[in-house]
Amino acid sequence: MTLYKNILAIGAHPDDIELGCSGTLKKFMAQGAHVDIVIARDDNAPKPSVQRSRETTLSEYQASQEMLEIEFVFMNNPLTDDGRPILEWNNTNIEQMDRLIARKDYDLIITHSPGDHHNDHVNTYRIVNSSLRRYQGEFWLMECCPYANKNQQFTPTVFVDISDYIEDKINLVACYGSYFNDTLLHNIKNLAGYRGQMLNVDYAEAFELRWKTIK
Repeated sequence: MTLYKNILAIGAHPDDIELGCSGTLKKFMAQGAHVDIVIARDDNAPKPSVQRSRETTLSEYQASQEMLEIEFVFMNNPLTDDGRPILEWNNTNIEQMDRLIARKDYDLIITHSPGDHHNDHVNTYRIVNSSLRRYQGEFWLMECCPYANKNQQFTPTVFVDISDYIEDKINLVACYGSYFNDTLLHNIKNLAGYRGQMLNVDYAEAFELRWKTIK
């Protein structure tokens, strides 16, 4: 049974989709859904982050792309003087997102919660939310451990059984070895186990249903 035909997942950084919804995406893809992934901050920039070099970032997200069999689409960002991408909530980025969302008739769009403890996540939510002003479909917010640990706004209302895909999720997150050590991988898996209690299953991913329109 195919619940969704076209799904768009939007993360601030390449590893966010793996953290927040990769088990769910794998499950829906197995049911026949087509999935696109957009990354709001261009990690192909000369200096993508403080912690990772460009070479490390490229090798890590390319490994994840190969496992997912999905090519990430990166938004264009202005750069600081030292080559770091700047992600802001402004009309330019909203127009970019408008064009990306308009490519297909997406029946499910997933992005960050505005309560995440990361400014790029918050700005990504704001950009996406602004671009969905006329959107008809379902809009979910995802839970990205460890950035959601202090999120007091996230109220999960949708739980997806990913028991058959938990190892896929962990392997995808593990592609980003420059950041995620064994302790973090352990905690990410434990969060999925905790969320699984809602369904009486081993592992689940949790989402907040922001809205749903029925035609």
